[in-house]
Amino acid sequence: MLALDHLAIWTEERDGLAARLSDLTGLPVLDGFFPEGRRVARGVRFAGGAFVDLHQVDQSGGQVFLGLRGDVEAVERLAVREGWRVRSGRWREANDGSPWSMLTFRRDHGVLNRVFVIEYGPRPQAWGSPVFDQPLYDAGNAPAAGATLRRVWLSTPDPKASGQALEALGFAPSGEVETAFEPFAGKLYRGAAGDLVLAPGETEAVIRFDLTGPGPPMYGPFGERLVLTIGETP
Repeated sequence: MLALDHLAIWTEERDGLAARLSDLTGLPVLDGFFPEGRRVARGVRFAGGAFVDLHQVDQSGGQVFLGLRGDVEAVERLAVREGWRVRSGRWREANDGSPWSMLTFRRDHGVLNRVFVIEYGPRPQAWGSPVFDQPLYDAGNAPAAGATLRRVWLSTPDPKASGQALEALGFAPSGEVETAFEPFAGKLYRGAAGDLVLAPGETEAVIRFDLTGPGPPMYGPFGERLVLTIGETP
């Protein structure tokens, strides 16, 4: 039902992280959110279409969210069946020119509070605002080959409930995975285009993302709240 679309990261280190990701993958840095002629967001788009969207903030402890691409109306219907409280908006009704429909989960929904669902409007109808019609958000800029977003790891104090939520969203439980790097182990949930891994933790958070790539495995911190691995095969 849903596919990994992008990581939305608010950070003090936007330009440095974008350049580092570009150096590691060989893929270009692209401009994103551009209000009033100010470059607020930059990032890198991977083969397969997923991307990292880095927003500059002036204080430490930036937030990280996982965007899942899919049909917002279908997830609204799912939310009714599951008893989830959600809020959503359509691109046709947006007063800021945003070219996508989006659904977020209200408070107290565990791991789902680190996730949102996005559905892109058609071109050219939805893409009239230069604030949003930037290279990073154009799926046509996905490279034909290169690094892909393989997995995103989320921590949760309630793996059972979080797993049930991911299953409801269409991710299939596929056993345990072990890794040489923190958090060392988790439960795998396979998706149509990239997988999720749940690991026990004190809070719900997006904690790590894994890219495919050549060469020996690489691991390191990425901003204030994330770690990145490239090339590891748990």
